[in-house]
Amino acid sequence: MRFSVGRTEIRVTMPAVLVLAFCITAGETKPLLLALVSLVVHEAAHAVAARNLKLPIACLTLYPFGAVMRLDALFLSGRDERIVAAAGPLGSLAFAAVLTLFRPLLSEDRIDPLIAANLAIAILNLFPAYPLDGGRIARSALQSVLRERTAKGLLLSFTAAVSVGLTAAGIYLAVRGIPAWALFAIPPFVLFSALWEWKTPDAGTVSRVMERREAIRFGEARKAQIVVIGEDASIRDALASFSGARCTILRVVRSSGFVELTEFELVDAAAKLGVHTPLKTVILRLTDGK
Repeated sequence: MRFSVGRTEIRVTMPAVLVLAFCITAGETKPLLLALVSLVVHEAAHAVAARNLKLPIACLTLYPFGAVMRLDALFLSGRDERIVAAAGPLGSLAFAAVLTLFRPLLSEDRIDPLIAANLAIAILNLFPAYPLDGGRIARSALQSVLRERTAKGLLLSFTAAVSVGLTAAGIYLAVRGIPAWALFAIPPFVLFSALWEWKTPDAGTVSRVMERREAIRFGEARKAQIVVIGEDASIRDALASFSGARCTILRVVRSSGFVELTEFELVDAAAKLGVHTPLKTVILRLTDGK
């Protein structure tokens, strides 16, 4: 389900809709309201920080146990990313602190769960696991001193360690008779997100692909020998073959013969489909287009 608030697209995943429907039908509206209020405070802190830095918000995706905000910024600096990421946990902690100050004036039965919910969101998001706020801060910090691919690999290791820790904590609490189902639901989500982030082409690769595309468009790339490669190879592998020879013809060997691709067709497919796409998919796309 998708809708827009101003220029920001809001995406609600199907699991989030199912959890919402379950809470309403099961009469668990109080925990639902606590979670929604805490989530709104947390994401509002992110949004305020992004707006102050003049970074437009592309979309906000809601999951059963949280939300992920994606910024629409081509030149997002590491410093800006760290500021926006840190704003969420700080906002949750500040809201919990304010509620604690007014605690003597309000009903403890109503205020204590809200304080606990905001503290839990703040602490959980500080773990160095992607796409949690702590993971975004860790990624930005690592990329400032390491190559982007190396930083992503370390972030994936951090995420795996955090996932194992959360799962172990969930098992321990379950044995003690304290069910904490979120501790079992979060690890698969963060692991999948970290794997997806690791597979995503890094900014350097994308930049080199686009520069190469412009060079070919303006006739700066010159012909050389034909490079032969298998159809199961990825666009990234093919581009690596091109980078040394600076050739403009790629011969893709197939079971039924071979197909030749120009370098322009290859980098154009990389820009549209991603550098991890197999060459046989590129050939099928080109054939369908014809």
